[in-house]
Amino acid sequence: MSVKKGAPAGAALVLYAMLALAAFYPQSFRPSDTIAYVGDSLESVYLVAWNVHQLFRSPGHLFDANVLYPLPHPLTHTDHRLLPSIVVAPVVSVSANPVLAYNVAVLLGSLLAAMAGWYVARGLGIEPIGAWTAGALYAFNTYQVNEAPRLNVIFHGFIALALGQLILFLKTGDRRRAAAVAGLMLLQGLSSNYHLLYGSLLLALVAAGALLARPRMVAPRVAVLAAAALAAALALTPLLWPYIRAARAQRLARELPEGIDLEHYLSTAPTNLIYGSMGADVRRQQRGPHFVGLLALGLAGLAVGAWLLGRGPADPPTSWLPARVWVPAAAALALLLAALSLGRDVVAFGHRLGPGPYRLLYDWVPGFRLVRIPERWGLLAMLFVALLVGRGVMLLRAARLPMVAAFLAVAVPLEHLSPIPYPERVPVGRAVPAVYSWLGHDRARALAELPIRGEGLVREETLEMYFSTYHWKPIIEGYTAYPSLLTRVLRRLASQFPSGASLQAFQRVGVDTVVVHQGRPLAPELAMPLRGTPPERELAFARLLRLTGQDLYARLPSAIADGLLRREVRFTGPGAHLYESDADEVYRIVRAPWLAPAPFPAGHRLRDPAWRYRSKVGDPAPVGDGDLATSYRLARPLVGDEFIEVTFGGPLRVAGLVLPLRWDSVFPTRFRVAARDRAGAWFEVARFDDAHALQLLDRLLVDPGSAALGFDLGGREAWGLVLLVEEGGTSFDGWSIPEIEVWVP
Repeated sequence: MSVKKGAPAGAALVLYAMLALAAFYPQSFRPSDTIAYVGDSLESVYLVAWNVHQLFRSPGHLFDANVLYPLPHPLTHTDHRLLPSIVVAPVVSVSANPVLAYNVAVLLGSLLAAMAGWYVARGLGIEPIGAWTAGALYAFNTYQVNEAPRLNVIFHGFIALALGQLILFLKTGDRRRAAAVAGLMLLQGLSSNYHLLYGSLLLALVAAGALLARPRMVAPRVAVLAAAALAAALALTPLLWPYIRAARAQRLARELPEGIDLEHYLSTAPTNLIYGSMGADVRRQQRGPHFVGLLALGLAGLAVGAWLLGRGPADPPTSWLPARVWVPAAAALALLLAALSLGRDVVAFGHRLGPGPYRLLYDWVPGFRLVRIPERWGLLAMLFVALLVGRGVMLLRAARLPMVAAFLAVAVPLEHLSPIPYPERVPVGRAVPAVYSWLGHDRARALAELPIRGEGLVREETLEMYFSTYHWKPIIEGYTAYPSLLTRVLRRLASQFPSGASLQAFQRVGVDTVVVHQGRPLAPELAMPLRGTPPERELAFARLLRLTGQDLYARLPSAIADGLLRREVRFTGPGAHLYESDADEVYRIVRAPWLAPAPFPAGHRLRDPAWRYRSKVGDPAPVGDGDLATSYRLARPLVGDEFIEVTFGGPLRVAGLVLPLRWDSVFPTRFRVAARDRAGAWFEVARFDDAHALQLLDRLLVDPGSAALGFDLGGREAWGLVLLVEEGGTSFDGWSIPEIEVWVP
């Protein structure tokens, strides 16, 4: 019942390693300093470095990463990637280069998937050449390579191995196989929360199918399997419990997510060597290229067609299952998982066909309300496509077409070869800017690096995360799967440095040191919408910088002269190994002028079904439905004319306006509150200013899961209220708030 080891496996591994070099070119040829792009790749680099650093120093504080300061347990806002980090810990220790370690982990994760696919294919009776193709397609298909920046996402080979052991257990009842299933899923859980959830459901589906087919034989075995699964779950509890606790404390959950259009399964990466850019527009993360391969589809279709006709060679005596059983099962699972990857709706070539089966998972299976990208089901769908492709190659050989089979076996993975579209080289070792090694020996308590990159470029904060591995001081920056509202507010206050509000905010959270990268662009989101000639845009941008208080370089001299800041050191010239800057300066905060937070209104909420809600764009109804689980959403960068209005049926004494906020709430950087008088005219009654930003910051520091922004209106009479974006107000992610609460005395 076991797959024979030896020369075929060794040869397969060598060929997979060669294929990996081609699949990840040019990243694979410069592993010491090259990544796919700044963003998710560097998040994985950082997490490898952090896990190795912390696991062997203070494992009890593994989740207390130094990023997103002062958010508690920030590692619970992203997938941990623990096992891949442990595997490459020797690389980190010997080379002190987390980029190299990450690239080694990408290689190992890909080889794991390849050999796991090969193992399952051989177990199902597929000959070595077909099994090699199955492993190659599973591990190096277009979407798998696209997901390599997310190290946790490509480490799913344990699922395939667990599937093989599950088949053997259900067939033989050997309890060692049940233990192997549990052990492999334990390893999967140590690698990725995502695939622990996905893999567990997949194995449950397979077990349920076996139970329906042979209830008497399988039912007692399912009980044994459940016991083994419980033991694995208990072993994973110390790793999973911090995530559960954080999700409860901060009310982390996602709305029903979108998936992909079916067209994405015919869409290549833009650098595909054979087809070029084909199909739908694809992105680096969500809505990525899921190209199955035209040859792969043909071979998979051949395998299914032969099954329908009852054709094909006899099953080897060592095969785990007869082809007449596993071929239709693999086809059904490939279709089901592909359907799940479509998300909340089934969309084909731009046309919505109806609700998707993913809705059932979201509504009924625990854990799926925390999942953001259902299209990753496509990674596991490719396992079953790959097995069918391996069967198709075997059928060609059985039909006495060995040369055709050999050609297609090699051509199938070659269809997917696409040089990494956006490779980037980052400084490592002695090329790292000198300021970071200096910080490693400095007494700084916590840092902010300025200018802030802006919410539209938040992925670039992975650079700060990466460079922090050279000093390990807490930093306010960070990019994770679950953005933090606390970080968003602190980032916005930091953009106005060295204003009184920013200094006061830093004092509240314990940031005492600021690194200024002279020459880095200021306020990129202010510049994005500007139109006109270059001189006109430059003048308009300078005015907006002053208006919004984001003219950092102009304000620094006066802050130093007033004794608010003290410059500690300046790095310039070639010896400073500058990166994205003309000079790096470190400032210590000496004092922060006192600024009181805005008072929160007193009173209670009043709701009236007769009130009317209106907005410039989108449906405003959710802000008045009393349900914090729904939100008004405007999912695009703001242009400055947006508003949300509530009109009362008559005059009302208003104590305040309160905006309860969730972890995913977004709102303009600058907006005002206006009230309508009896004559229908609007007049300003409040605005989101520094005092209100500090009010929100203080509430987030106390309870990040139930924050609210309140405007005290003092009981004035109004016939309606409106929120208006103010000049210079931006929000890259648009506007999303669950409720607008009108409070009365």
